[in-house]
Amino acid sequence: MTISSEIRKAGPFAGDGMAATFPFSFKVFSASDVRVILTDSIGVETTLAENHYAVGLNPNQDVSEGGVVTMNTPPAAGDFLTITSRVPNLQPVDLTNQGGFYPGVINSALDRLTILAQQNAEQVGRAIKTNISSSLSPDALVNELFSRANDAETAAGEASEDAAAALASRNAAAASAGAAAL
Repeated sequence: MTISSEIRKAGPFAGDGMAATFPFSFKVFSASDVRVILTDSIGVETTLAENHYAVGLNPNQDVSEGGVVTMNTPPAAGDFLTITSRVPNLQPVDLTNQGGFYPGVINSALDRLTILAQQNAEQVGRAIKTNISSSLSPDALVNELFSRANDAETAAGEASEDAAAALASRNAAAASAGAAAL
């Protein structure tokens, strides 16, 4: 059949400690092709092992893509659950000479290629990128950002010290003025 959606991610779903079932609407070939990521309240992501959840696929992925993930333990309040795919980067179709031509086999192979391209697009879409005309590489951009963040932190520390010194001077001047008035 065809892949009817470019989306390869469901969520993030906010945990509430009660909801345990989460839908997804992208095609996979088997339950093991589903990847579930739990993000805790401080932003640490963990890819969950398959024994932490069950995947219920819609019966005919060519007609109704997706299914549901049911967690053994509902995500806690403050946590987030994201569902994506992890179809292996393999090509399992073997077409033989003088064999029968089965359109379903070709369609599945093309679906797999589309899914692999979508998985890559989803990951690249979250990557640090530079403009095509930029001479700055993504690594150089990251280094520059960290350097500027460090400079900002240093400047903030120095400003805080300067403010404390100014306050101490003001207090000393006020005390001196008060003593002179007596």
